[in-house]
Amino acid sequence: MKIKVVITVLLALTLISFGAGCVSDSGEENGSAAEEMTEAAVEETETETGAGDLADAEFNTLMQKANSNYVKALVSTSKKDYNASSDALSGLVADLTAVKENYTEKPPAVYAADEKWPETVDEALAIAEASQAKLMANDIEAAHTALEPMRDLFFDLHARNGVDLMGDRMTEFHTTMEIAIGYANENNTSAVTALIPQLEEEWKNVSNAKPPESADENYESSLQAVETKITELGNATSSNDTEETINVAEELRLAFAQVFAKYGVVIA
Repeated sequence: MKIKVVITVLLALTLISFGAGCVSDSGEENGSAAEEMTEAAVEETETETGAGDLADAEFNTLMQKANSNYVKALVSTSKKDYNASSDALSGLVADLTAVKENYTEKPPAVYAADEKWPETVDEALAIAEASQAKLMANDIEAAHTALEPMRDLFFDLHARNGVDLMGDRMTEFHTTMEIAIGYANENNTSAVTALIPQLEEEWKNVSNAKPPESADENYESSLQAVETKITELGNATSSNDTEETINVAEELRLAFAQVFAKYGVVIA
């Protein structure tokens, strides 16, 4: 009887030890598997993030090229330089075609939630192609005018997506400046006078904006040159000197154009 009890106890202890071993082994295996799955998930997330950052960097580089060609096209068409205009517009069309082909369905993170992004890309390319067509028809003035809507198109895109660039502030100023120049050419000095405070405020916004990457040692002095012309324009209109108002208004346009040509960012 005692032997049977001993045997029973020994069997029970053996089974308990075996079970404990199984539980321990299983726990180690499950823990190891969980760790491997976690590490794999982290690696996958890092890979996706890295790929996303790379795609955004490539997008930004392409948009910088497009902006450079856009600015060159605006300046060269304004100067009636046909060859430079042709080169710039060809580059702009090629750049925006690449944006359309590569980023319409997979936009960069900054525009991923913008439902109008595909429409904006189509419109941008259409503007560039329309300007190019005008140039090919030997109407360089029309080619210049056809490029102007690009400013407002990207201004609206940036506003919808919380993007605030120095170039957007320049777009605001440019609109008011062109209205003032129009009044000056009509000898309507009182209307120009009324716009001086708005011009001053909008140029202050340009000056206070984050400088673009192209800003250099001449950046501040270039901004100051425009501010000076705004003051001179106000003085001319205050004295009701129509001829001086026209002259200074044109000088203001040139000072603005110099800032835009070197530091302006529209396409981004």
